[in-house]
Amino acid sequence: MQAFNAFSHMPPSFWPFVKFISEQLGYTERGQNLVKSYSEDDLLNLCYKFTIPTDYTLVKASVEYTTNRAALLNNYAATNFMNVEIAQSEFYKLHNRYIKEQLMCKLPRNKQPGEKSNIAFFTAMINILTELTIREKLDSFVPPGFDDDPRKLIYMCDQNGNITGTASRRFDGAYPSTISPKIVWEIKEYYYTTTFGSRIADGVYETLLDGFELNQIYQRTGQKIVHILFIDAYDTWWNDGKSYLCRIVDALNMGLVDEVLVGREIFTRWQPLLRSLLN
Repeated sequence: MQAFNAFSHMPPSFWPFVKFISEQLGYTERGQNLVKSYSEDDLLNLCYKFTIPTDYTLVKASVEYTTNRAALLNNYAATNFMNVEIAQSEFYKLHNRYIKEQLMCKLPRNKQPGEKSNIAFFTAMINILTELTIREKLDSFVPPGFDDDPRKLIYMCDQNGNITGTASRRFDGAYPSTISPKIVWEIKEYYYTTTFGSRIADGVYETLLDGFELNQIYQRTGQKIVHILFIDAYDTWWNDGKSYLCRIVDALNMGLVDEVLVGREIFTRWQPLLRSLLN
């Protein structure tokens, strides 16, 4: 998923208003399993109820934005999410290439106990596709060509090696490394989660924090770090987490995330995107 071009330079009042109307009017259409959009009358009535001065330009822009947000999630994101069975099947297709081409990236396991303990399919596929793309594009690199399991914070350094910025949290991947990375990514893979608990909700808010910090580094130093978010698990995100998907789309359009890849998008979008970034 990519940001809507028309909403890249909105006034400061726009995003708080979007959050307000979304919370007050609800993120979902009850009983329809769909993300909700709003009419001008909905927003005008809401402003009247809370004695908020009516800004017709703001109302019209908010209706257009939330309509686009609902369409993106209902018509696109929902069809791209995978469940664990599909993800497992897709992983073993890629695993054949992993063996054949003698790739070096890690294939991490999930943190589930007992029978649910297995390969973290989504993360492993992202790692495989990342290494395949780097091998294709670069003549010289130390395999796998990226940090596939960062267990430390990222640090930005200037030309003299002085540290100019850092993040508060660890990421799930970085290119080329955690020292002055060009690209960082987070992976939210919840195939075995049965409820949308506080841990997942906190993860969304942590992504927003990451975005603010990376933007601060860029504004202060001019060093741009591309911030990618990968999410998957149909039940967790679509059936239980639509309101947080709306928040993720808002973060994307606020410039806190550069791109969000949903489920099957790793097969159609990740490699072209990575190639363009490597160029």
